[in-house]
Amino acid sequence: MRKDAASAPAALALASSAMTPILSELIRPPAGSPAADHRGEGRRLAIWEVRGASLCSIIGTCLSLAELRRIAKKCAVVDDPWRLSDYDIHGTLTARMSTDSAEARAVTKHLDAKFEGAIRKARPLQSAEDFIAYWEAAVDAGLAPGAYWAMVTHPKLPLEVEARVYGEIHMMSHMSGASNRGDARAIAEARREKGELARRLSARIGERDARLREADAELARLRARLGALETLEDECARLRRLADENLLASELRAHVSELDLLRQENALLKRESTGFELQCEHLRARLQAAETRGGAEPPPDWTAEESADGSAAEGEAKTATLCGRCLLYVGGRPQTVCKLRQLIAGRNGQLLHHDGGLENSPARLGELVRQADAVFFPVDCVSHGAAEAVKKICQSEGKPMRPLRSASATTFLRALEADLAPMTEAS
Repeated sequence: MRKDAASAPAALALASSAMTPILSELIRPPAGSPAADHRGEGRRLAIWEVRGASLCSIIGTCLSLAELRRIAKKCAVVDDPWRLSDYDIHGTLTARMSTDSAEARAVTKHLDAKFEGAIRKARPLQSAEDFIAYWEAAVDAGLAPGAYWAMVTHPKLPLEVEARVYGEIHMMSHMSGASNRGDARAIAEARREKGELARRLSARIGERDARLREADAELARLRARLGALETLEDECARLRRLADENLLASELRAHVSELDLLRQENALLKRESTGFELQCEHLRARLQAAETRGGAEPPPDWTAEESADGSAAEGEAKTATLCGRCLLYVGGRPQTVCKLRQLIAGRNGQLLHHDGGLENSPARLGELVRQADAVFFPVDCVSHGAAEAVKKICQSEGKPMRPLRSASATTFLRALEADLAPMTEAS
């Protein structure tokens, strides 16, 4: 710790009284030596001019071991200074500092350059108090090596101050050794802890690596399963496409077969329709001829039942009028339909006819139902599909519907008479 200026004389007196002649001989050259002459001349000393124990303390305090080995290599003191122990390289160079040699000159030049700032600050020092204040400030700042070199080689350094500085440097080395022993124990303990931590870290790393290997194995297994699932999904999609294609092909074949049957049936119906139309035209011509003659006899081609039905129908047709109503007759025989159309027209009505889909379009059936006031169809002379279609359309349109037990004209007129009274009241 730095002391104030008032305590400096007391410390200086203590240092002077404690210095023995032996210490004086160790740290100062004799009065008639060249070094003493240099101090008298006021010139800074070189290292070989500093005799005694100060050489060892300068080499040990102001130079690091690496610097010592570089200087030894540069001056060819030894072939391989890095093979020598720290003590050997220190002792070898210290022994060569007492004479004006290449090694001593190299060390002096190196220290002057290294501590040039400290030497510049110490140059104006004159009194013992100045030297002590400078030294204490340097020690407090941790700059003892540079201050030591600047003061030991200073031409005006008092003997008592040099004794004190040498003693403190000497004790610093002892304290440094004790500290190093404590540091060595701490280092050994730290190394032991480091080994334990390394062992525990290695165990943790091993556990982590094992978990990573297990995770990698599980990941590989899951990837394999995912690949298998993707393959199965692709196969399922392919089978679905094949099933859809097979179903479409089967439906297409069924539709083709049905279309062929419908075409055959259509051709047959067209031929029958053509025959019926020709027969109708023939019957109309004969009917017109019969009416021209007075309507005494039915056409010879009518069946006995149709002739009887026609006679009965003509008798019943005179009893009531339809008042312009429109009736729809679905199915039946063309000859009967022609006769019924004439009878309904004679009763002030209109008869629409649909053959149930044999020749007329099924789509037209709904339009005719909506036009009619009532719908009739013989169950023995109409297709099942046409009968179902008539029922559905009549229910949706709210039209009255009467199924007939036969396709005869008498059955139709009797059903008409049964329904005519409610229809007349509604009007």
